[in-house]
Amino acid sequence: MLLSACADSEYSNYPCHLVINNSTMQNMTLGSAMNAMSPGVFCRISRDGKTRFKFETNQNSEPSYGMLTAIDQKAQWTIGIYNAIIVGFGNQTGKFYAYDSQCRNCYESSGLTRYALTMNTDGTATCRYCHRVYDMNSGGILIKGDKGRGMIEYRGNTTGTFGILTVNN
Repeated sequence: MLLSACADSEYSNYPCHLVINNSTMQNMTLGSAMNAMSPGVFCRISRDGKTRFKFETNQNSEPSYGMLTAIDQKAQWTIGIYNAIIVGFGNQTGKFYAYDSQCRNCYESSGLTRYALTMNTDGTATCRYCHRVYDMNSGGILIKGDKGRGMIEYRGNTTGTFGILTVNN
């Protein structure tokens, strides 16, 4: 068991649990980030009100929305620290990543949830408060700005573009 615990140390202990069946939802924005043949495309997932998910891509297009199913409405999904996660395949590693949308360094220093990262087309994420830049293509590592830690990472899995997305910790 000790080896397993060490191997999983890259993942956060912050609560996160979300399952989306994109074969039912058929959301192209989410699907593009769940496609292994589209590395570097990332999607921010949040809940928008009581009846739908909001999907935003780092490819500069308008947000799209998907209606929650009856299962989603009953589920107690925890979508990261404050209602948003970012998912996608890294273009350098080919790994599927799931990150929190909050700047880890600002959140951990203040305890406040007002530090949403801005996704960029090059696969980086920037905090507009501390100006740190993270590389989402390479495990969310900190690549620019003051010293600190990388992005909060959760366990993420996808079965393909119109498959099942699972994110947890």
